[in-house]
Amino acid sequence: MEVTSSWISIGEWYVSKKEIYTMSWDVDLQKNIVIAAPNGGPIAVTRDRTKIVEANIQTSKPLIFLYTASGQPVSQLIYDGNIIAMDWIENERLVTVTSNGTISVYNIFGETLSQNNYYDLIDHEDIIDCRISNSGIVVLTNQFNFYHIELFKSERPTKMADQYKEELDREGPSAWAVVESVYSTQHGSLGAELIVATRNSVYNVDASRADNQLTAQHYVRIVVSPCGKKMACLSPNPNGEQYDLYIYKTDFSSQLAKYMGVAKRTPHALKWVGSEGVMMTWNHSMRYFEAGESIVVPSHDPESRAPVFVVTEIDGLRIISEGISEFFQRVPSELRDIFDFGSGAPSSFLYSAAADFANHDPKADEAIRQIRANLDIAVGTCISAAGYEFSRAEQSRLLKAASFGKCFLDSYNPDAFVATCRSLRVLNAIRHFEIGIPMTMRQYNFLGPETVIRCLIERRKHLLAWRICDYLKIKSDFVLNHWACTKVRTNLPEDVLSQVIIEKLEAVPGISYANIASAAHNARRPNLAIKLLDYEPRAADQVPPLITIGQHEMALNKAIESGDTDLVYLVLLELKRQSGLTDGFLEIVFSRPVALDLLISFCKQKGDVVMLKKIYSIRGQVKETGHLHLSEAFSTDEFDIRHKHLAMAGSAYSQSKDKDDLVYAKLCEDQAKLELLQKELENQHEGKEFLGISLSDTIYQLILLGEHKRVSKIKSEFKVSDRRFWWIKIKALSQVGDWEELHNFAKEKKSPVGYEPFVEVCMDFSNPVEALRYIPKIQDHVNRAQAYLQINYFREAAETAFKEKNLDLLNFIARKCTNPEASNIIDQMRAQLSK
Repeated sequence: MEVTSSWISIGEWYVSKKEIYTMSWDVDLQKNIVIAAPNGGPIAVTRDRTKIVEANIQTSKPLIFLYTASGQPVSQLIYDGNIIAMDWIENERLVTVTSNGTISVYNIFGETLSQNNYYDLIDHEDIIDCRISNSGIVVLTNQFNFYHIELFKSERPTKMADQYKEELDREGPSAWAVVESVYSTQHGSLGAELIVATRNSVYNVDASRADNQLTAQHYVRIVVSPCGKKMACLSPNPNGEQYDLYIYKTDFSSQLAKYMGVAKRTPHALKWVGSEGVMMTWNHSMRYFEAGESIVVPSHDPESRAPVFVVTEIDGLRIISEGISEFFQRVPSELRDIFDFGSGAPSSFLYSAAADFANHDPKADEAIRQIRANLDIAVGTCISAAGYEFSRAEQSRLLKAASFGKCFLDSYNPDAFVATCRSLRVLNAIRHFEIGIPMTMRQYNFLGPETVIRCLIERRKHLLAWRICDYLKIKSDFVLNHWACTKVRTNLPEDVLSQVIIEKLEAVPGISYANIASAAHNARRPNLAIKLLDYEPRAADQVPPLITIGQHEMALNKAIESGDTDLVYLVLLELKRQSGLTDGFLEIVFSRPVALDLLISFCKQKGDVVMLKKIYSIRGQVKETGHLHLSEAFSTDEFDIRHKHLAMAGSAYSQSKDKDDLVYAKLCEDQAKLELLQKELENQHEGKEFLGISLSDTIYQLILLGEHKRVSKIKSEFKVSDRRFWWIKIKALSQVGDWEELHNFAKEKKSPVGYEPFVEVCMDFSNPVEALRYIPKIQDHVNRAQAYLQINYFREAAETAFKEKNLDLLNFIARKCTNPEASNIIDQMRAQLSK
């Protein structure tokens, strides 16, 4: 069949409608709704509940049937509720929205991926209309409010601005559409952007505002192009007998086209063909509009009365009927240059020359000579044209023409030729009837090979996906991983499964078994999961799944073997969370010294005293137990609790065989005794705080209160040393200014701290007269002389130095002396000592 046989002229251009598949299904499209995924994706079919059909087992159940694009059955699913909308999103996931706010997401095998009810989050309003896209779901409620729901990102719907409601009648918006957020035209717009038509105007709506575009038409259908920059609007003309079609930019900055009186009744569907033109369908008839022109698109079966369903692609339109599936598009310029009748393009000459050369016709040489100057352009055009063709035979002819032409080029970069050949080989494989993905070259380049491969593995076409990875030199780990995760859900015995999976994967370096083990666990095959995890090379990926499936001892062993303390902590904490401080938990930890040491270290860092006590008790570490009780005692202000822990700390220390620990026991006993005393003192002296201060401060405070007998008793009871006691009492008596008591105290016996402290406190309180009582008692003559200097007794200081024949000290006093009379006497003394 000639390439141009499917072309239809429209103005200066051509469109084509090519048959892709003969459908293998048995579906009555008059009784069903068909929703197809873009990019050659699968088809969902469900009964049209608005039509009366004959009751049978299939029609009585709320079923959705899933097919490939070639009509091959894949699966079916049963749904609940009244479906308001159903459509496909990226990664071939089917989304259904019911009137009560339940949104369900399924894979191509009808397995539920997620299901959430948003009824409470949309203020208990029923859903009456909905649009589903890759940017999320926008629902219209019976209160005419719009809510935007982002699947897999945010659970709380975003309510859109509602200024448009002032112009609504009882039927709500007459038409509305979603502009994909990535193409949003409003500056600063966040989330979804809507175009909402009322009886009198059109609004651009987002979450923060609704801008009135002040248009005069009343629109009953609005459809946005795939690029998000154009929209088709259907409006009844003033007499109400026909409909007009307008094409605008989505920001309403300009009108791109206008078609008057295009239809006498509302079309069944209004869809974009790529972003170039618009297709209207009425059951089995179709009409195409582009660049101010329109044509009737003939049906493949004029006798059929069954409706057709269409789905917009980024570069055309898929047409699905009961018998066949077709692809409608604007003819690419490359194909037009080559095949248009009478074309003088270099690529057309090259194509003919290649055919002549194959037929040994000498005209081939003449054709090459004619296009010699533009031969590189002709080669590139033939390569590009091959990518647009579905026919393998025509692809081959075009590529042969390009190969023939490049033989005459002095230098040629073959990258484009090689890339096209590679891409076409992949495309031809996935277009096969049994695979059923009629993807175009443009769609393939738009998605990328990785996305196509993921599409295949989601359809469980793992072998083909793996071969494509191998052909394109793409790492195939994720394909094998997905295959194994799928395999564990089969009914094969676990021994056979593990052998099959390991034989396939052990030759692949760096393959991760963790995901496969998790899938096995989810499939209720824990033994298989454990066996697979033995082959996981990375401990960080091996330990968490073992925890998940409850193999804590194995997880702990693997973590210890890895030397990763974080992993050990992870297992210990999870084990403790599940088991608590049971004997079983401690038995597991105590049998592994490394784990025990890390657990003790962690408990110290986090202050887990209860666990530390348990561990120390089992290990007989009485000193560490005492430290814990001591720490607890000083971390609380509750007297009874503090006293209890002091007693327990003392008891623990007293059990130690280390003599140093017995000292700690005595200190705990003394501290407990002191706090009892302090509690008693607080009861006797209201308003005074004793608890928490040291023994020295307690004695100090009692001296201030004049409790001298009580102080003497405490000194004896707590065996306070004389030196410490004298220092405390000297400071306390000077603080209250009880100089007479201080003097009497100094006379009790020889001071163990000397008499310098007495002088110091007297001088601190500016009492030199009282200091004179103690200076003569200072034993060291230098200290005594300096004490005299502090109170300006220069003559006495000099006499002290002279008596001890200390000339250096006498010279020092002379320099400090400010009394002339005393200075003369000091000079005489210096003279005598200098002889």
